[in-house]
Amino acid sequence: MKTTVANRDHRVAPGSSWVPKRTSLEADRELDHIQAVVHAVSASTSASLPMSAGYWRARLGDLRIGYALLPVQLAKLSALERCVEEIEPRAKDIVPIDERCVA
Repeated sequence: MKTTVANRDHRVAPGSSWVPKRTSLEADRELDHIQAVVHAVSASTSASLPMSAGYWRARLGDLRIGYALLPVQLAKLSALERCVEEIEPRAKDIVPIDERCVA
């Protein structure tokens, strides 16, 4: 088994294919930001997501893969994914670029 030691700033040795996941504290910040946007849109009767639903799904997917999530964070992430699906019909039509959408 190959062992890789990461520096404190989460960098790995050059040439290593293993990349450490970002911390749960960093995930909290991302989840809070996405939750604020999604909840503001869902609370409004006329507002739409500032980006396409695909963009927000990709952001949530990146969180699931790239962060060391705690069980409570996984539950929050799943709830946000459901919210994005519910408000998707109101999302703005934006042309996707490289699987992400840009305003």
